[in-house]
Amino acid sequence: MTSGAFRIANTADARDAACAPCCAGCRYRAESRDSLEQSIPGLAVFGSAFGASVADSRLCRVHDQLVSPGDACPQFEPILRH
Repeated sequence: MTSGAFRIANTADARDAACAPCCAGCRYRAESRDSLEQSIPGLAVFGSAFGASVADSRLCRVHDQLVSPGDACPQFEPILRH
């Protein structure tokens, strides 16, 4: 690609590339797909948290709903790095 555009390959890259506060870099976003199957009763019956329909969506522990990496809300708190 010569246009200067780039593709965000995964959630970690999305978090690092984020310019504005968004769910990809929020501490309330449950990064583990395992937590989806534990938090949403019956999800395994319909598919899996590891399926393509979930993609990079994860569970927001504040709103108790699925969020995409680019979503944002006023409760954003950055991931603490040690």
